[in-house]
Amino acid sequence: MNKYYKVLDKNNCAKDGGSFDYTEYINSGKEVPRIEDISLCNKGYHLTQYWNFCVIAEDNLIYEVEAIDVLKNDEVGVEEKIVCKSFKFIKQYKPIYDNNLNTGYYNTGYYNTGNRNTGYYNTGNCNTGICNTGYCNTGICNTGYRNTGDYNTGNHNTGNYNTGYYNTGYRNTGDYNTGNCNTGICNTGYRNTGICNTGYYNTGNLNTGSFNTKKPKYTQLFNKNILFSEYKKIEFPKYFYFELKEDYKKSWIESFNNASKEEVEDTIKLPNFSYKIFEEITGISKKMIQERLKWILN
Repeated sequence: MNKYYKVLDKNNCAKDGGSFDYTEYINSGKEVPRIEDISLCNKGYHLTQYWNFCVIAEDNLIYEVEAIDVLKNDEVGVEEKIVCKSFKFIKQYKPIYDNNLNTGYYNTGYYNTGNRNTGYYNTGNCNTGICNTGYCNTGICNTGYRNTGDYNTGNHNTGNYNTGYYNTGYRNTGDYNTGNCNTGICNTGYRNTGICNTGYYNTGNLNTGSFNTKKPKYTQLFNKNILFSEYKKIEFPKYFYFELKEDYKKSWIESFNNASKEEVEDTIKLPNFSYKIFEEITGISKKMIQERLKWILN
């Protein structure tokens, strides 16, 4: 279970100018009033695992708290803060500020330069780990923003030795690659160059297999051909992009249960859509879709 903190000003209000007075809840053990329809940086109670990321004045008060109904966040890298519907105060936390050879403000660890770093030899802000440069990195020797892993350059990379954006795997150059040693965009597999290749050693775009150089005219959607020119125009519903847990179909269903009416409608409007194939892959049945639409409409 993650440990979270709430940072308040000297008057027991939010340290960044909020007017809500938390005084009656600090030692009562009661939950603060619930807030529904929460969203990060907009609505709800914001907490953090790294109190030093949020302290802005020496007289700020830091409390260890229990988060209730946390909104899932799929961001890669250090999670600066979370938003939840409610929380309970546990106890006040009184940090001991020491130098530990840090330079900057509110650093914890050793030899950090910058602000609000946790770990060792970090330069920049809000890094956790070792020898990171940039912002909100986790791991070792990352440069950029929200990298998880080691030796990444760029933003939102997961894995090691990636350069670019949103890469998963090892030694990828470019953006949105999955696998190892890819160059380009949206490649899956190994040593592909180009765009949206799956397999090995492909040069070109949208190839499946190995040692291909052409750009195919058609791809498949729901086991039927569709022109790539049409396929590229498709915007899949947002709930298709979810945090994958151990059970693949359960992860799909959990994400589907939070989908909006428009997202559910957009699902069945996809070209070549097949309830049977969709259920086979996701576990989401025609009945579940129809019931979801009916529930949302009511």
